[in-house]
Amino acid sequence: MILGSRNPQHIKDNIDLFDFSLTEDDMARIASVNKGKRYYTQTDEALQGYLHMAPDFDSQE
Repeated sequence: MILGSRNPQHIKDNIDLFDFSLTEDDMARIASVNKGKRYYTQTDEALQGYLHMAPDFDSQE
């Protein structure tokens, strides 16, 4: 995904994506959350909605 913005602070924040690290404990906690449960099931209706989304980048500050 390529993020876009005209706001210099937002651009800096987007570039600083990897300004953190995870410990082994953090990774274990994250892994324990995955219970194999789906929280989203794709439907044709939802897919059509996503295909017609058009973010208004010009209105970003």
